[in-house]
Amino acid sequence: MHTQLSDDAREMERVVDTALRRAGGVDLARAAEATTAVPAEVTGALDQMGLWDLRPRESVDDGEAAAAACRAAGRVALPYPVAERLAADPDAGVDAIAVGSGPATRVNLAALTPELRWAVSDGAGWRRPVLSAGRPLGTKLGPLVSDVELGTGEADDSTQLALVLPCWTLLGMLETALAATRQHMLDRHQFDQPIASFQALQFRFADTTTAFQAFEELTRYTLWAVLTGQPGSAVDALACRVSALETAEAVFRTAHQMHGAMGFCDEVDLSWLSRFSQPLRRLPWGLSRTRERLLDTMADVPFTGLYGDGLVGSASRTLV
Repeated sequence: MHTQLSDDAREMERVVDTALRRAGGVDLARAAEATTAVPAEVTGALDQMGLWDLRPRESVDDGEAAAAACRAAGRVALPYPVAERLAADPDAGVDAIAVGSGPATRVNLAALTPELRWAVSDGAGWRRPVLSAGRPLGTKLGPLVSDVELGTGEADDSTQLALVLPCWTLLGMLETALAATRQHMLDRHQFDQPIASFQALQFRFADTTTAFQAFEELTRYTLWAVLTGQPGSAVDALACRVSALETAEAVFRTAHQMHGAMGFCDEVDLSWLSRFSQPLRRLPWGLSRTRERLLDTMADVPFTGLYGDGLVGSASRTLV
């Protein structure tokens, strides 16, 4: 098992992070929601890095670099489908792929990138091309999400990567949210002392940070399992999404509580991180539905990963 990113992947992360912050950082999300369009600074910065030359489906090194780039994009809530593009297979006529299910499929950011050949994977071995995307819904739970019309299905094997890379995007969002919360706790004073000195808040922040660190380690393990085709990687990908949703709920709850009402003001970056995390957390499935899929997969797929034999028996008994 190898869970440390390569030096090249870490360098890619540094380059992407630097470029996106210079381009505007979280202000790019503000601009995208205001105009329902991808800011020109985004496409210009990404095109110069050679990101789209990566082939995560073919190379472990490219997969690690792709995951690192997704994390950097998440740090600024980038309004562009980086994970969806990197999980796709351009050689098969797909520029960006999302996971979805059901007749009323919704896809994040599809309407903003009509130049891309989008497809939707159903999570069960089939994908369908996106024929058209409606206007962004503009809701607080998905400001840039749109309904899509799908075409005829064909065989697909990209679901695992399409599930894992968005988890790395969410990892970047949570990282920034925690850093902003820590800084706020140091800056905010009550009773002539920073609120970071209050023991109850210290314990709460420590618990949340521990949950984040556990999720970070799981994303690294799952990436390795998927890229190297380990037995049971289908289970690991779903388990990673379950952990992502649980950790996101804990991190943003703590962040908003520590910030108070300020955390919901658009002047604060936390508000945008929280808002733009909603599509990742709700699409293609929320926590309950993802857990159901995890249990179903655990009952059918043999695996030897972190979620080992003990959980297989538990899952089987639950399903019965």
